[in-house]
Amino acid sequence: MRIVEDVGAPAAVIAADILTLEMAPDWNEWTSYILTGVGYLGGFFVPGKYSSFLTNLGVASLPLTARHIYERFKAAPTSRRATAGASRMALRPVSGRPVNRLYADEFNTAAAHAF
Repeated sequence: MRIVEDVGAPAAVIAADILTLEMAPDWNEWTSYILTGVGYLGGFFVPGKYSSFLTNLGVASLPLTARHIYERFKAAPTSRRATAGASRMALRPVSGRPVNRLYADEFNTAAAHAF
């Protein structure tokens, strides 16, 4: 049974996530990228007993990295080309002048029972 690899790697990711959120929130996003990169690349290139720990480190940090990538794309501004069609289709008045409505006075004197 590999307790260190199976429990230690996710615990290290959780500890790094909590510590960077509390002490350096600006570094939280980059910490998740670094942990994922070190985990997968280290698991691929490092032979021996540390390979499975590093691979588990990459696997455990991948959801954090995916969340940060999703938030980065969600916050990205949309291009002008993508919104150009929507602005053309918007309902706008034909002219800038307000519409003047004329009402006939013939119904102003009618009683309520007439309707």
